[in-house]
Amino acid sequence: MTDVTLARGGATLRGTATGTGPTVLLLHAGGERRGVWTPVAAALTLCGLRTVAFDLRGHGDSSGRATTLRAISDDVTAMICREPAPVVVVGASLGGLAAIASLADPRAVRHVAGLVLVDVVPDPDPARVRAWLDDRGLLHDRTELVEDILGRGPELLATATKIELPILLVRGGPRSPLTDAEVERLRAANPAVTVSRVPAAGHLVARDAPDELARIVADQASTWLATETTARRAFALQRSLGADRLDHPGGTLLAHLHRVHALTVEWSATPRTQLAAICHATYGTDGFPHALMATTERRRLEGIIGPDAESLVYLYGACDRSNTYRNLGRQPLPAHDRFTGDLTPIHEADLVDFAVLTIANELDVARFARLPGTALNEIRRLVAALAAYAPVEAARALDDGALA
Repeated sequence: MTDVTLARGGATLRGTATGTGPTVLLLHAGGERRGVWTPVAAALTLCGLRTVAFDLRGHGDSSGRATTLRAISDDVTAMICREPAPVVVVGASLGGLAAIASLADPRAVRHVAGLVLVDVVPDPDPARVRAWLDDRGLLHDRTELVEDILGRGPELLATATKIELPILLVRGGPRSPLTDAEVERLRAANPAVTVSRVPAAGHLVARDAPDELARIVADQASTWLATETTARRAFALQRSLGADRLDHPGGTLLAHLHRVHALTVEWSATPRTQLAAICHATYGTDGFPHALMATTERRRLEGIIGPDAESLVYLYGACDRSNTYRNLGRQPLPAHDRFTGDLTPIHEADLVDFAVLTIANELDVARFARLPGTALNEIRRLVAALAAYAPVEAARALDDGALA
């Protein structure tokens, strides 16, 4: 355990670093101090992660005045940028709002692998927040900061909408002040948001259920950190190949790739599938004939996402759907290669990853394309058939409002 200090003009921020490995930055809630993270940090350290927790300005051992969110979010940007990338940021309540505001700054974005919001959304109902804080005697001492934050709800939601990083929202249980409507508004604004719940906790999850919160953060951080650098390179390649200039339901092909990738992250798909989701249209597909790269350049894609993920990209792009889909349910699945005319059986793990990628793609199309009822029925039948290989993902897709 090491003490750390960050000088910020009129404030000195004091923190604690523990462990070694990739960094998880822990940002506490308003009225708390960094010590609330001690049991969480201890558990994350055992998972091979380094943690850094500061007292926010005006809290604990840190000096300075905490009267505006901008001052605190600028501090958070400095905290992020002092660490070697990639960093996972975990923000509870005030800390989560400051993290969202910080990620409007490209300097912070370049350092961050993912964001965990702990029982906070960018635009909670102001009247309900004031009442909740007042009931707990927390409103009087920080009225100026509270009013500044509540006046920024639309701005913070707009920022959260534009964040192209994976976001996990960890909700408390029935004692949490968050409403289902607020959570769904955030998810509608940014489909990359996934949700986990800790039923035993109230709003202060780190205090109420530190072990469970640490487990959730460790699992998610490990996934993000394992694929973060490669994922960024993969997205950069897709952009360089023109994915941001190709129309696709829901905007551009690049936006579609981000959303499909987010679904595979939400479903805890294999790292290989998550990377393939970013690049699944690289060689074109039977339903999207705009190839970004020729199959003769496969080694180029291999060099970025690895041969395992690239082979799934090729399998998905090469699939002759009319001839392959008629055999769905069989194991192995005989797949017809539309590029070569070959017939290749898909076995076991490959078959699961192929099914998950297909379901994620079809669900996003159903969500954003204006499809007639006959086309939606075809997608439902396809997803139902793929349940033979990926039953959990198929069930989630079929329960989604776009297909239900």
